[in-house]
Amino acid sequence: MSSSGDYRKDREEWSDTAIGSLLDAYTERYVQLNRGNLRGRDWEDVATIVSDRCDKLKAGKSVEQCKNKIDNLKKRYKVECQRLSSGGLAVSHWPWFKKMEQIVGSSSSSKVLADEDKSGAVGGSAVVTRQTKRYSLVASGHVNLTNNSKMKSLTNPRWKRVVLKISGAALVGSGPQNVDPKVTMLIAREIAMASRVGVEVAVVVGGRNFFYGDTWVAATGIDRATTYQISMMASVMNAILLQASLEKIGIETRVQTALMMQEIAEPYIRRRAIRHLEKGRVVIFGGIGAGTGNPLFSNDTAAALRASEINADVVLKGTTADGVYDCHSRNSNNVVFEHISFRELVSRGFTAMDMTAITFCEENNIPVVLFNLLEPGNISRALCGDQVGTLVDQSGRIS
Repeated sequence: MSSSGDYRKDREEWSDTAIGSLLDAYTERYVQLNRGNLRGRDWEDVATIVSDRCDKLKAGKSVEQCKNKIDNLKKRYKVECQRLSSGGLAVSHWPWFKKMEQIVGSSSSSKVLADEDKSGAVGGSAVVTRQTKRYSLVASGHVNLTNNSKMKSLTNPRWKRVVLKISGAALVGSGPQNVDPKVTMLIAREIAMASRVGVEVAVVVGGRNFFYGDTWVAATGIDRATTYQISMMASVMNAILLQASLEKIGIETRVQTALMMQEIAEPYIRRRAIRHLEKGRVVIFGGIGAGTGNPLFSNDTAAALRASEINADVVLKGTTADGVYDCHSRNSNNVVFEHISFRELVSRGFTAMDMTAITFCEENNIPVVLFNLLEPGNISRALCGDQVGTLVDQSGRIS
């Protein structure tokens, strides 16, 4: 009696239309999270979508109702799979079998692969008991990372809180637009990968793709402070575009700027920024000048300053080069330093990062990683502390 009563109650609460809407909303968010578990905000979005799409004349679906229904559907899917295997049937007549197979079937296969990797690592001859130190010295040059080592770095990140500096010029693609949507989404996905494994990510983004103040100063001779203020607004435009890209794939994001733009961005408040990061949100500071409130400071200096204020572990600067090259080597095109000191960097006349920012990081003992932003996978690897580009710190030695 109780089971038949529960069945009738379930049919009253969940029509076929409601179940279809629930599975569509759940699958969409599940895929956006790279087949990861949904969090509180994700479930709220799913419940809202289901309530909006169907049963408008009845009470809306709550988060608990959606969770319970998904759990029941997963149990029913397992029962259906057992029935098919034991009965020798090839096709299931349960209407939700195919949709549940996309969810449960994919997660089960991923778990099996993870178990195989784990058993292989234990049974292999070279057992790694703890993570090796980042940026270790390798005589043969760059390390060719395997998929397993890459996954290990993403599941056991080196850095807890990072500041990622992105130039506005990096957002320009091959098309006529000032911003390439594909590039922006690529960067957003890389940031999302690190954020989902627990890395607290703050971003400083420039605005050179929209407006470059130095060009106007050279061409017209107008006041530098005026042109830099325009650059500050351009950097906020990039910040909003990056925010939209991140939120499109399910990452909560906040834009903060020292400019007063209450309709589109929060004012910069140090404690609020730290609180956002602690809650797993990505915080975007509005780039050149807008990160500091002073238009005459560079984007790099803004990143260094914000890193010090929010107690970040490292500043990551993405460039179009693989790192710091050895200009005195016979094979200068292929030799990249893995680990050098701030003073060695300055003595070699490195110009791809503002010297004010380098000095500030040195004085405040904040490491800097210089890496190629355009290389696929480099952003997420750098955010997690993997060997990418060149590490610059106090005790660095040439390697």
